This record gives sequence, C-alpha cells and structure tokens, in this order.
Amino acid sequence: MKKMMVNCAVCDMRNVSEETLKSYEQITVNAATMIVTPEKKDLINRYNVTMNVADVIEVPAGENVRVISQNGSYELTAERAPKDGETVILLVNGVLNIDADAAEAAQKYYQINVNGAVTMPKSISGRLNNLSVNGSISAYPDGAIQLSRNAEIDKTFPLRAKENALYWAFRRLIFTDLALDTEKLRNRNVRFAAKTALIAESLAEAVVPMLSEDTDILIVPDGTAFVNSDAKMNRRFLKKFRTKAYINGDLTVEDDAAEVLPAIEYLYVNGDVKLPEALADAFEDVDAHYDEIVIQKKVGKIIEDHVRATVDKALLEKYADGILVTDCAMVHIAKDVPSELILERLTIADCAKVFCTEEQEAAVGAVSKDVASIGGDESLKDEITGALHLNPEFKVINASDYVM
Repeated sequence: MKKMMVNCAVCDMRNVSEETLKSYEQITVNAATMIVTPEKKDLINRYNVTMNVADVIEVPAGENVRVISQNGSYELTAERAPKDGETVILLVNGVLNIDADAAEAAQKYYQINVNGAVTMPKSISGRLNNLSVNGSISAYPDGAIQLSRNAEIDKTFPLRAKENALYWAFRRLIFTDLALDTEKLRNRNVRFAAKTALIAESLAEAVVPMLSEDTDILIVPDGTAFVNSDAKMNRRFLKKFRTKAYINGDLTVEDDAAEVLPAIEYLYVNGDVKLPEALADAFEDVDAHYDEIVIQKKVGKIIEDHVRATVDKALLEKYADGILVTDCAMVHIAKDVPSELILERLTIADCAKVFCTEEQEAAVGAVSKDVASIGGDESLKDEITGALHLNPEFKVINASDYVM
C-alpha cells in the first residue's frame, strides 16, 4: 500500500476525505502550519497520520474561511482589514510589518501566524491575542520613520531628513561616513532609535545625543568599513575593506591571508572566525573581536551544499588529509567505516542530519559541529531514501501551500 509525504509551508486539511486517508498506509505531513476543522481533526486521528507541524489552526466547519499566504514581506495596513462576517487567516513566511493605523484591522483576523519577524508600533505590542510568531517581534517607537534593517547614515542622509523626525532601524544604525553633516541633523532636530548603533570615533560626540537611551552603542575607529555579510579574508581583503572592518557575519580566513593579517588595525566580527590551523598563532596578534574561533584543518576533499552526501570507507581511505562535509541536508556514514577512521579523517559541519550506526555515533559526534541530529533513525532514512529515488509506492509532494 502506498505512503505519502507532504512537505509544505501550509497544509489545508479542512476538506480531507476518509477515502483519501484510507488509501495510504501512512501519511506524513511536514508543515509550518496546518488548518483543520474539529471534525476533520477527529477523523485524521483515526488513521496513521504523522504530523510534524509547528502550528495547528482549528476553524469552525462550514464557515467561509479565506487564507492569505505570503512568502517574503507583507504590509498589514488599515485598508487590508477583513470585511465584517469574513473569517481570514493570515500566514506570513518572512517579515510582517503592522502599520501604526492597523491595530483595529489586525484584530479582525481570525489568526495571524508568522514564521520569521514582526515589526509593529509599541502602542500595538501586546494587544494582539490572535498573533502567533515563530521568530522575533520588534516594537518601534510610535511615529517613527522606518529605515532598512541595517541603515547606513551617510553624507546624503541630511539632504532628505525631515524636521523633528524620529528614524528607526530594525537592527542597527551605522554612522561611519566621516563626511556626514551632523550639525545639519542637529539643527533639524533629527533623532534615531535602533537596537544597536555603530559610530565612528570622531562622530560619536555629535551622534550619541541623537540616539534613544535604549540603543546599544559601539564606537569604532575612524575609517572602519561596514561589511553586511559573511566575508573572506584573502590577499584582496585590504583592497576591498581596508585595514579596519566590522563584519556583520562570519569571517573565513583563507590560506593566502598570511600577508594580510599583520596590516589589520581593527577587526570586529559579529559571528565566528574560521581559519586554517597554520594561521592560528598569527591571528592571535590581530586586534579582533569575535564570537568563536573555528580551526579548520587542512583537508584533502570538501563535500558541500548537497541534499544527501554519503561517506564510505573507500572515500576516506582515498584522502589521507581527510574530508570535510559541510552545509549538507543529510549525511549518510556507511556501515563499513570504522570509528577510528572517522576520528582520524572526517569532519562534519553545519549539516542537518547525520545517519550512522549506533557504534559510530560517539565518533561522529566528536568530529561534528552545528549538526542538528546524529543517529540511526532507520525508518526516517528509509522514507527519505524512497522519496529521493522516486519510489512509485511513495508519493512525495513538495509545495508552498497544499490542500488535501
């Protein structure tokens, strides 16, 4: 008898039939949100249905329910309020911004589910009992003008700044442009608010009084470049970012950075630093702030960005310098790989699931970093293997929204 696996953001099971449930030996639903009526929920519970679901929304049977599903960003305005007598569910996989005048509109939704981030005025925060958020909520000062997540306040900003305005950034404000006319901003009574502000040393005295009291302040040397992404340090680093840099992400130090490190005057990494073992001592002499140092051993082969990667004994024996498996969804360690060889030659990083035997688990755990799950869940492995090989007895549905 067939099996079914549904992978989606929203699974609507309000109209699922008993005939459909009967026709499958097993049904697995992996979803962020499932919509169901109480009657259908009771029906589903009588069959072999596995639900890996973050949120279950129950709606009354027979009602005219409209579901709005948005991937990305969604602006909830007063004009988007549900009509009287209308039952509306709003599902956002990304960022939801609730306008200052949209409090009444937001309250008219039957349910608002957000997998990501929500921004709203402080006056609305805490008033929405129908709001469920898997992520972060940021409440900005009422009346503030919203800027980008990481807003760089450069020399052009005073040209368009409004009189007596309060500007707000979701994450941080960056004041590193030494050509910024702070006097013009002060004369216009411009104010700023954010979680964090990055300020060049020579601008600090003029800028700090413009910031809200709850803004965390980091003063950096003049000439510091702001890099809003992961970065690599190699021989071209100085040409791109100069000798002072704030990296808003992870920094990977490459082998040819040996000639660059002595020239670095200031380095702030808002993340981890990954570097080869040979440069570990040289990096200690750099004036650097970071979350963690990750020493990367020299390896003979790198396996990365695979949905499914397999490591067997022959592969490990081929590369005496070892193998790094990184950024893969599933990693399968063949049963023929002894624990000693795993410890000697294998490194696993930033992978979701590693399948291995019980005897291999301890060794795999010792060579793994940032791996969500390690073990031999054979039933799940068989399901995934069947799906990947398009087993005709295994129906797989991948969709953003699915109605069953």
